[in-house]
Amino acid sequence: MKARGFWFLLASMAAFVARAQAQPVTHPLWASTPNASWDAAARAQFEAAIARRGLGPLETVAPETPARARTSELVAEGMAALQASAYEKAATLLSDAAAQALATGGAGLSREQPASLFFHQAMALQLASGATYSEPFTTISPPAAKTAYLRAAVLGGGASLDAAASQPLVEASWRIAKALVAARRSCVLTINAHTRARVSVDGREFQSAPASASGLPSGEHFVTVEEPGHAPWSTMVDIGQPTNVVDVPATALLTYDGAAAVRHARDKGAAFALVGQLRLGDKIEIDLRLLDAQTGELRGSTAVPLAEAVDSPDLVASVLRLDEMAGRADLTRRTAGEDGKPRSLLPLAPPPSRAGPVDGPRFSNDTEGWLRQRWPLATAVGVAVGTALALGIVVAKDH
Repeated sequence: MKARGFWFLLASMAAFVARAQAQPVTHPLWASTPNASWDAAARAQFEAAIARRGLGPLETVAPETPARARTSELVAEGMAALQASAYEKAATLLSDAAAQALATGGAGLSREQPASLFFHQAMALQLASGATYSEPFTTISPPAAKTAYLRAAVLGGGASLDAAASQPLVEASWRIAKALVAARRSCVLTINAHTRARVSVDGREFQSAPASASGLPSGEHFVTVEEPGHAPWSTMVDIGQPTNVVDVPATALLTYDGAAAVRHARDKGAAFALVGQLRLGDKIEIDLRLLDAQTGELRGSTAVPLAEAVDSPDLVASVLRLDEMAGRADLTRRTAGEDGKPRSLLPLAPPPSRAGPVDGPRFSNDTEGWLRQRWPLATAVGVAVGTALALGIVVAKDH
């Protein structure tokens, strides 16, 4: 009977210790890289490394792209005002949208929107100015409307814009603008970018870099460059020579926001977030960051080359090092006193007075509660008993 009670005590102690240690210290996150063919392989290597360390399960997140200009919103508001015959309001909104498009290279606009934007801007400017149609019609007015019509024609206004030119004033202006652009010099534009990038000119189909577009009329054109793992890049170029070259600068790497990683770790009850992400620079690497979920501080980081096999010893070693760093920091934090200085894990204190009734759970009624209240003593007893049992078995085997 006594032996059964003893083993029940040990089992209860073991269950209590296991429950106390169940809270994770490090929460692993994988920040995926859209449109990157190496992302799946890199994620598999990271997942294998954290499994070797005993971490997990792995949570996959997506890095946020930089905020786009609200050009599309202005276009939608301007078109609604134009359809409502609020020409002055439409001219203001569409002119603001056109200015943003020129400054950002059409960022935030879909494939067909740039030409449509300038065409309807010109239309709103004309109608707001009070311009009228009369034969012979040879000059587009006001000048700002003429500039907008020419930009729309340079960007390749198609049948949809021709159908929109239903009013005689707009139809005649659009006809003149297309004729003027058709008489311009034909140019070739070459865009030099990283070989992993894709390039689009004036909303045309994307091509692999370096890319060329021929038969472009001289004037202002939009260039858009997309590279996996990097912030999108776009610009407006004004070409006039038979051959024109644009060298795309190095674009910023997309990095998963540390504040978001910290929030994910806190939601999981973890003290640290371990973020893995594919880094596509001169080398193809897996970037690791260890973030403190309490302070948001970056505690450690490293980059490991992408391996050919799923098992990467270098990645396993890096995960081990960062997780050990997290464990030490968490232990230091848990054992620190109010003054921030380390304190004993099992502080010695004078025994409570035996006078009066005993408060708290009793062993006979609530064994687990009794152990939780006396966990330092119970842990010490358990270690001592376990050591004695192990030594007894060893001695018995020797005899």
